Amino acid sequence: MRSRTLLALVGLLLVVPASAVEARPVSSEAQLWYTVSAQGNISESFLYYLEAQPRVSEQDGRVIFRSAAGVRVLQDLSFWLGYAWVPIWNWEEHPALRQGESRLFQQLFLTPRFGELKTTLRARVEQRFLPGTTEVSHRARLMLRGAHPLAESRLSLVIWDEAFFHLNTVDGGPQRGFDTNRAFVGVSWKLGAHSAIEVGYLNAYVRRPSAQTDQLIHALAVSTPFNFM
Repeated sequence: MRSRTLLALVGLLLVVPASAVEARPVSSEAQLWYTVSAQGNISESFLYYLEAQPRVSEQDGRVIFRSAAGVRVLQDLSFWLGYAWVPIWNWEEHPALRQGESRLFQQLFLTPRFGELKTTLRARVEQRFLPGTTEVSHRARLMLRGAHPLAESRLSLVIWDEAFFHLNTVDGGPQRGFDTNRAFVGVSWKLGAHSAIEVGYLNAYVRRPSAQTDQLIHALAVSTPFNFM
């Protein structure tokens, strides 16, 4: 009963109301996101994380490559330093490969369990080096995730939400304030002791102050995480 109550609370907390942002016209598009990741122990206290995430839409495509090293402070608490590179392709313009961005990031990772309910809290700060700007764009991200097994099987219900906020304004780049909210609902199937496949619907609302419309992404999100921790 406690796990069910906590799962319901997680689901409630994962809703970040769009009404908090000034209403603007919205353009919608469909995308496909796929993530493959691996994390594990370098030693008892030191951790590693590797990720590749292609995203494909009708207009363009990109891949996010991430790597990070972490330190386990407590059993369920770790701190991480990482780097990401994001090359971007455009299907209509030439050259097809556009310059992407580089990022440094620092994050806190908390993974408490409440009975069968597995929760994750991730707080991340990014320093983004964007093409066409000389300033560094600082962005904060907060993600809350809950996963609960269904009927004592290898199948789990997964719900998560992540909110993004720009911490400064960059000339010719992001403006300070709300940036993006991503909400996901899906299922995870445990493939083995260290692997799983996760499939679901991802709704991403992106604030675009410099454009005439904001962006609403409807994505089929598929991920294959490998966890050796």
